[in-house]
Amino acid sequence: MKKGKKKLTSENVTILVPRGGQVIQYFNLTPALPTDTGRGDWIFTEDGSTQDIETLTVGFAENPLPLERELERAVLVISMVQNPSSNGTWRFALGGVATDHGDEDPNNDVVVDIIDNGFTLIAYVQVLENSAEYIPFGFVASFTDDDTGVVSIYESQDPGIVPVRPM
Repeated sequence: MKKGKKKLTSENVTILVPRGGQVIQYFNLTPALPTDTGRGDWIFTEDGSTQDIETLTVGFAENPLPLERELERAVLVISMVQNPSSNGTWRFALGGVATDHGDEDPNNDVVVDIIDNGFTLIAYVQVLENSAEYIPFGFVASFTDDDTGVVSIYESQDPGIVPVRPM
């Protein structure tokens, strides 16, 4: 559970990747500085939505053809949303995500890239073999204070992602 200001209603989102195909889905991440009571209330939403995402499931169809499985993937495009009242700039940092444990994704189903000078994170989700795993992680971002130029690193507390085949 996130700590901080008023929490938006959380939801679980499922993305279905069609057999032999790809899906591109857009999201927004609005980070927040810590408060006196704990972590800031980071908000992760689908583009155009205000519902905070707690768990993101990426499902793949059962597919006996290895070549098609190699081509199937979900591309998650996550844009950093700036809060004008924060008096600074947020960017994805240090790889953009941190899992709760060192080998949280043993199948290497999720690969991330940071682009656009740190304002966008791309996550590629691909499941080659039948499996299901819950990967708890936090987004990692830097905050550069406009007045002092000091850069600080922060991590969100959730969400989690569940790559699964077959769905």
